[in-house]
Amino acid sequence: MINYDVIVIGRGLIGSAAARHLATHGVNVALIGPSEPLNHQTHTGVFGSHYDSGRIVRILDPIPHFAHIAKASITRFRPLEKQTGINFYHEVGYLVVSNNPEYLANMEACAKVFYPQVERFNPSELAERFPYFHFPSDVDSLYQPTDGGYLNPREHISAQNKALKLHGGTVLDETVLEVQPNGQMVNVRTAQGWITGHKVLLATGIYANVGGIIPRKIAFEVEPHTTILGEISAEEIPKLTGMPSLSYRLGDDPQRFIYFMPPIQYPDGKYYVKIGHSKGDRIASDRESLQHWFQNEGDPERIEWLTETLHQLLPTTTFASLHSRSCALTISSTGKQYIDQFDEVPIFALLADHGQCAKSADELGLMATELILNGRLPSPYRTDDHRIQYQQISVLYEKTEVD
Repeated sequence: MINYDVIVIGRGLIGSAAARHLATHGVNVALIGPSEPLNHQTHTGVFGSHYDSGRIVRILDPIPHFAHIAKASITRFRPLEKQTGINFYHEVGYLVVSNNPEYLANMEACAKVFYPQVERFNPSELAERFPYFHFPSDVDSLYQPTDGGYLNPREHISAQNKALKLHGGTVLDETVLEVQPNGQMVNVRTAQGWITGHKVLLATGIYANVGGIIPRKIAFEVEPHTTILGEISAEEIPKLTGMPSLSYRLGDDPQRFIYFMPPIQYPDGKYYVKIGHSKGDRIASDRESLQHWFQNEGDPERIEWLTETLHQLLPTTTFASLHSRSCALTISSTGKQYIDQFDEVPIFALLADHGQCAKSADELGLMATELILNGRLPSPYRTDDHRIQYQQISVLYEKTEVD
């Protein structure tokens, strides 16, 4: 049986980042997780929401914790690209538009601490600076021209995995079937057999409570999201030059909160803009419910609303095609990620990302690494803020904005 210092289960954005950080500290680490399924409609295994080519990168946030972890992660993007030769980060800027005074005030308060060079536009300045967008006349905006834009999750994971290997780590393209604590060790079984580790880190996302590999089920909810991809023809792309990523909120109605990304090239070679909603409902977290959601193309009502909103946002843009996709995220009962050790076993959690994992995965992975190696989170984070809450505990959580 192969023996590792740490086994990381979950080869998504956060698990890949944690495994890389562990390897850079000289830890003999194995990262386990399956590759993206070839056909979502027929796939019956686990899914991941990182099967995408564009996620917003931003420091600005109405909640300071999320601004902090994003800023810390972003500082490591270029060094990781240079080390691996894989370019995943596109610094095109980030724009916030809203007529919600409280939302903008919270954004500005965070900007004073984490991005004081923020720019402000009134409606006429906004229209002149970004002529392809159409907004109501009562909005204001904040603009982050640097350290913001979007990243390619697939390529970010590729870069993390390559860096892990460069530091002597192992990547296993497999699905974990069983986890058995065995005294001071943990045995992990895949279809290829058993491996063992002194410690295990679970970064299994929406599947955390599925399959019986977790020592004790945690308290979290799954929030389903629908996105629309609008195909941009070669003739249309020059008209959208300089387009930033965007968060757009009108009033207090969560149904009017959206995020948007500029033209991005997807694996089919075509360019798409993407629009999605920042708030979601809830679905059950059992295997059958999750499989049903990911095998389909999203919520029909959301598809209709998002399509209409996209046409209103870009009234002069012609789309070659429109299609929808489904994804999902996890929400903890505390408002922050669970980065903690399970009771009485050498198994750790890096779970419940609150929709922040794309831009913040690197810092979350570093936080988990420090906990595993040193028994505490690095400064300035408070270990108690990231304690696991188990399933029988019901705690109100604070809703966050999702990209």
